[in-house]
Amino acid sequence: FMDKDLLKEAYNIATNNFHRWWGFLSAGFLLGTVALMVYGLLPDDRIRFLHYAWGIIFLEIILFIYWLVYAFWIQKHDQKCTGLVICIYADSNDAERNLKRDFVDSIKKQFINSGINGVFKIHTIKNHLAPRFNNFESIYKLHNRVRGHIYIFGEVKKRKNGDEQYFLSLDGLVLHRPVPMQVSKELGRDFLATLPKGINFKDEFAFTGFQISADIVTKAVEYISGIAASISGNPFLATRLHNDLKNRIVSSTKKLPGDKVILSKIDNLLSNEYGIISAFYLSKNDQAKTYENLKLSLSLNSKCYQSLIVESITSFSWENDPKKSLSVLKKCHDVADPTWRYNEAFIHLWLEQYPSAWKQCEKIKKLNYSNEPDISRQVTEFNEKLLQTITDKPVLYFWLGFNYYFKQENLPFALQNFETFIQKADDSMILLIQKASSWLVDIKREGDWK
Repeated sequence: FMDKDLLKEAYNIATNNFHRWWGFLSAGFLLGTVALMVYGLLPDDRIRFLHYAWGIIFLEIILFIYWLVYAFWIQKHDQKCTGLVICIYADSNDAERNLKRDFVDSIKKQFINSGINGVFKIHTIKNHLAPRFNNFESIYKLHNRVRGHIYIFGEVKKRKNGDEQYFLSLDGLVLHRPVPMQVSKELGRDFLATLPKGINFKDEFAFTGFQISADIVTKAVEYISGIAASISGNPFLATRLHNDLKNRIVSSTKKLPGDKVILSKIDNLLSNEYGIISAFYLSKNDQAKTYENLKLSLSLNSKCYQSLIVESITSFSWENDPKKSLSVLKKCHDVADPTWRYNEAFIHLWLEQYPSAWKQCEKIKKLNYSNEPDISRQVTEFNEKLLQTITDKPVLYFWLGFNYYFKQENLPFALQNFETFIQKADDSMILLIQKASSWLVDIKREGDWK
């Protein structure tokens, strides 16, 4: 029989260092030894040793394949939900066991209890691989293999500092798609602001310490995932995550690190998300849901730009109150986005306030924002629909011609609308008639029309 101390030593090496080549050799040695012991217990001539030896070789090959997967393979995220990658190295067996049982499992349970477990998929990097990915540069290498969205990385150490204590250090990185890289970096900065750099707690409070750490991480992940969801076009998921997060923090009697940062921003985030949802329902002509979400948005932030734009449109289109619409738009004057200028120019034209309308048109001519072509197309679509039922507003042809000429570079449509405007305009529109006449000369010269 094999020496028991040798077998025990081989077992310890195999269980504690299986990811190393010597751990694999120890496991292979144990497998072969146990197989030979079993063969020695079989009746003589029951199985030919040659056949049995081939079976042992087959098992060793299976063990080798399993070892390769265990030692080197990292699962890739399937992209159907938000991938949360946890890569925290534990420097002892106790730390590793507690990290999995009290930290990672706690995060999973909190997602389940909040009803958002379907939103996230957690990938835990094996402990022996974690030291390779413990800084920002190496996390990008891990990202190439996993393709996750949010990364929590760091280490947990058990040290004697008077009493036995755990020291947990955390960092985070957001590589969320389909948001632009610059936005991902900004999300990353917000994420780090909600994550504590270091936590320490006594061994006797290990369970509570890891639970609290998991709570902090869960909140940070919900917070940043909600922002990413909103940016990438899913405000419904964003409000779900952020409402759950806000309710949890507000209802908690004890505030944790990061809660103050989250609470200082979450109302504005929710306001903007409800504003986006109200714009969605506005496009569907669903008045009840538009007003419902508009009310929620403005109750959280009365200056929410997205919601003020929606309110200006509903005031004009559904309430037939252009003066209210103009009053709402005045609240947007400090915003760089050009949408409010287009809306304000239109309302001034509608109210026959032509000098004010022209001042805004002059400013719009000089604008050069990346989203302007889309804004201008929305303007022309809206005005062309109006002209299907309204015949007493020839100034709308001026507004159409202006957009087609200066923002869409559609000379034939600009020509057609400016000519129609001049034919139907009255003397009160003399300023606009002069401008349109001058542009017509330029258009005919550019297009070689007579």
